[in-house]
Amino acid sequence: MNNYSSLVSILLKDEALGNPQHERVLQLGPTPEYLVTHAGFPALDIAIQAKVIGKAHFDHGIKASLIQRLPEILATPKSVFRSANVHQVDSVVVLTYEVKGVAPIIVPIRKNRQVGRGQYFNLVGSIYAKEGPDPSVKWARQGLKII
Repeated sequence: MNNYSSLVSILLKDEALGNPQHERVLQLGPTPEYLVTHAGFPALDIAIQAKVIGKAHFDHGIKASLIQRLPEILATPKSVFRSANVHQVDSVVVLTYEVKGVAPIIVPIRKNRQVGRGQYFNLVGSIYAKEGPDPSVKWARQGLKII
């Protein structure tokens, strides 16, 4: 088990015991090359805040094992789309091969975000199952597909 995976376990256990560590930031490693090349992301580390991990697991029902594999999951996306939200031009949505039931798991990522007074990261904003019809068809029709 790597450091990221171990930290996810610890954070989820602490939150389940009523001791959340929402201020923590976990680094997943370098931003995948496809985001740098095709989506204009800077070559920063990708990171996720502990509060996002807790929300994904406890509110969205994403299994801890999936969250622990997030670096590998992001390394091989099914597709990548620009955000449909006109106020988030610095964001992409990574459509993964993972599913919850029949709903695909998506991972929105924002580029070049400062965390606190510290470092800049490409930051995972959420992890959740996209309910309803296959979103990739709609997003592609809207011209949002990057890869």
